[in-house]
Amino acid sequence: MANNPVSNLRIHNTLPKHAVGVSETVREAFGVGPDEACDDCMTPAHVRAQIGRFPAGQFAATGAGGEVVGMAATMRTSRPPSEKALDWMSAIGDLEISAHEPAGRWLYGVEMAVRPPYQGRGIGTKLYQARFQLARSLNLSGWYAVGMLMGYARYADEMDVVTYGEKVMARQLSDPTVTMQMNRGFRVDYVVTDYLDEPAAGDAGVLIVWENPDCRAGAGVK
Repeated sequence: MANNPVSNLRIHNTLPKHAVGVSETVREAFGVGPDEACDDCMTPAHVRAQIGRFPAGQFAATGAGGEVVGMAATMRTSRPPSEKALDWMSAIGDLEISAHEPAGRWLYGVEMAVRPPYQGRGIGTKLYQARFQLARSLNLSGWYAVGMLMGYARYADEMDVVTYGEKVMARQLSDPTVTMQMNRGFRVDYVVTDYLDEPAAGDAGVLIVWENPDCRAGAGVK
């Protein structure tokens, strides 16, 4: 059933006991079957490694009984968004986020997913809010990521993905992922091609940047 209500919804840091649920959430959100090969899907072991590296940056949305219905993974990086964007795997190092830099001044969005039956219930919004708050609490310069152009498939016969992305950035077209991110306060910089193997998005996304307005210069980074 679509748009299931979630009783007792909580957003909190991911714990090792949530690793299986997080892994299943990612696969379900991207339509990957439980027995289907997926080089880009996080396994429970990957999730536990992410927690070990940066526990404050991993989030789970759970409902009654502790079922994981949404997730978000982040890391810290000293590479600012002003540098040329890397492809997804190069940016994160590997699925264990080995590129995480404990003293990095920027938060990098690694992954976010909500199980399909629970989409449209505000879970994604709460996961975004948790990461905005994390950047503030750590006094980071901001948070950036590459938002995949998941609506491109509808226009693939009409234009190339760069043209589509530029129209989305100019708000001439609406994209289910990037337009939503723009509406949440992210700045959009440019189209990143060959970012991640995702045919629906033409393998491309848009660099999205949020600069922390509360960052205190000279106050140090936690």
